[in-house]
Amino acid sequence: MNNETSRKLLLVAALFNWIIGAALIIDAAWVLGLFRVTPLPTEPLFVYLFAWLVIAYGIGYYWAAQDPVANAPIIRLGIIGKLGVVGVVLLATLLGDISWQMNILSGADLVFAVLFIAVLRSDGT
Repeated sequence: MNNETSRKLLLVAALFNWIIGAALIIDAAWVLGLFRVTPLPTEPLFVYLFAWLVIAYGIGYYWAAQDPVANAPIIRLGIIGKLGVVGVVLLATLLGDISWQMNILSGADLVFAVLFIAVLRSDGT
């Protein structure tokens, strides 16, 4: 993956996070309802805090897009964060805490994590 492609991917990841974070703040029930995720969250503070973290990671991806090689630590943190989301969602599904549909949403994080790994490998970092 060349540097320009890496930059565009990181910008797409930033936009993705900002859109998801904003949508969760505006109406988490609507977003999760699109995928028929149950149960819907009942603690607004925790939804807002999670949404803020999603937005903050998006800021990191935006910064990393400016210079992917120099910002490799931010990309590594993004990989950890996205794989963590996938793991937590899978565990919550296996424990019966949430419906399986949430794994569709976390699948996007898995795709981005794999692509971020490709960015690091192509840039030699």
